[in-house]
Amino acid sequence: MTHSLRFFSLLGLFGLLGAGQSRAQSGPYASMPARPAAAVSTPAAAPAPPMVPAAPTINPDSVFINPEVRPQFVGGDKAFKAYLAKSIRYPQQALQRHVSGRVLVNFVLNAQGRVTDAHVISGPGSGLNDEALRLVWLMPPWEPARSNGQPVRVACTVPIAFSADR
Repeated sequence: MTHSLRFFSLLGLFGLLGAGQSRAQSGPYASMPARPAAAVSTPAAAPAPPMVPAAPTINPDSVFINPEVRPQFVGGDKAFKAYLAKSIRYPQQALQRHVSGRVLVNFVLNAQGRVTDAHVISGPGSGLNDEALRLVWLMPPWEPARSNGQPVRVACTVPIAFSADR
């Protein structure tokens, strides 16, 4: 009989300990960190090498608007203006009507720096829009845009100015 009484007393003690543990996890001290166990000295392990994030893969169909490195006409802005001055053919219809103005052409440069998907956003018409598109389609390849060191497709808009006074 004494053995069974002792058994029930131990069982009750474990029950109280378990109830106290669950209360501590849900009571006012639940958000406090647990106390660390006694420190055991173990030999220090070598630190793990720093994690170097892998460069994200770039979908070849993506068209960037603001890449890390912008595309550039080979030779820069000065060479771009020289290309336009050399290649422009002022439309006869625009000359007769004394039409001048600025044509905004939007296009996508592919990863090789070649023009694709060119279209006029705005322009005065009278043949100037068509001439601006012709100039953009015939441009030599640009230095492509880059993201994470990889050449990428990028959306570009260039203004092409026409002056009937020339």
